[in-house]
Amino acid sequence: MKSLLTLLLLGCCAARAETLAMGIGDQAFPPYKLGDAALDPRHPGLTVELMQDAARGCGLALDIRLLPGARLLKELENGDIDAVMMLSYSAERAAYAVYPLRDGKPDESRRLATLSYVLYVRNDSAARWDGKKLTQLRHRVGTNTGWSINRDLQLMGVPTETANSVAQNFFKLVNQRIDAYAVHESLGDAYLEHNPSLPIRKLQPPISTKPYFLPFSRHYAASHPRQAECLWNAISKNRDEQLRRRIPFYLDADS
Repeated sequence: MKSLLTLLLLGCCAARAETLAMGIGDQAFPPYKLGDAALDPRHPGLTVELMQDAARGCGLALDIRLLPGARLLKELENGDIDAVMMLSYSAERAAYAVYPLRDGKPDESRRLATLSYVLYVRNDSAARWDGKKLTQLRHRVGTNTGWSINRDLQLMGVPTETANSVAQNFFKLVNQRIDAYAVHESLGDAYLEHNPSLPIRKLQPPISTKPYFLPFSRHYAASHPRQAECLWNAISKNRDEQLRRRIPFYLDADS
């Protein structure tokens, strides 16, 4: 009887286990997230693993949804998903998303990772980038739809043109439909590593280097404040040790 009661109690608790609907961009950005429309089950990515560990520690089940960038933001704004993995902070996003803050500013100690945006150009390009100004452009700079770099370049007076994927932007660059492509360095480098024949080179220095967070929808943050704080704290506690421990596997992985 006691064993049966224990099983019933465990089954009841398992049935009530809370689920976090977490959105992730549908483009691979090694080593943080591997796989495009589907996660690589062998090595889904350092940040995916970090979130899986954090969710387990906070008693949550993860419902991971891979979505295009613009749709991620819209579903977060509408409360159709609870959180998004790897979003940088902006005042526009903070109007509908809740970030970890300290003294009213994003708390970088509770970031998921730090990423840089860089520019890629054709080998024969005359474009010049000195860290502040991009000159000798004939066409626009390619970007990904919904990404924060669009706003950054617009503030610099750089004309942009969006596409839905890394592959589309590199195709446009090779075919001279854009003069440069602004993208996460890890994404761009990984794509070129797998396509070494492309006549593309990288410009330095980076356009920007930003911390990336796990922001929650306003509805989820208001209705689940304990869970949100638990996840942010788990990220802060485990991030650096997990990176040190797991990065050798990803460096050696055949991805």
